Amino acid sequence: MALLTSCQHTFQNVTAYDDAVNDVAALQVSVRECYSEITKTSSDILSTVRETYLQKTELQSIQQDFQSSITQNSKEIRMDFTSITNEIKGNVAANQELLEEYIRFKGALIELGKVGNAFTAELSNKELAFKENGQKIAYISNNSLVITNAEIRNKLSLGNDTRGWFDFIPRANGNLSIKWRDPTS
Repeated sequence: MALLTSCQHTFQNVTAYDDAVNDVAALQVSVRECYSEITKTSSDILSTVRETYLQKTELQSIQQDFQSSITQNSKEIRMDFTSITNEIKGNVAANQELLEEYIRFKGALIELGKVGNAFTAELSNKELAFKENGQKIAYISNNSLVITNAEIRNKLSLGNDTRGWFDFIPRANGNLSIKWRDPTS
């Protein structure tokens, strides 16, 4: 009986040992499969990056030709454009001109301007305004054009096609003529 118990105990140890060896073998297969998947995924990522992104030298070349930046805060979204134009003749460095222009989005307002220039244009849902040093000098709103100061070079006409026209025409001698123009003519 003792011999039988000893044989059963030895048989159980051999079975446990075989199970452990089988488990280790299965674990080795799983590790190899995972490693293979990681290698494949790594290759896919590198391939995608090569197809999607520019080389550093290409990006630097594009940045030299055209630069833009978009900034946003609680009051506005601003797009700054910087372009560099090269003259064909002469010294390239001496002939470069830096142009900085911008478009700002402030809620329902769009502002157009150039850095260092006193003049801007603002388009809102109420008007199109032209400003000099921040002061409104002209605007169009509600079917009216309002101008702080105006110079008419040749002729000013007031009226319409139905009622006729008054033409204000400067003369060569410095006088001003007012002529009626019939709508039928």
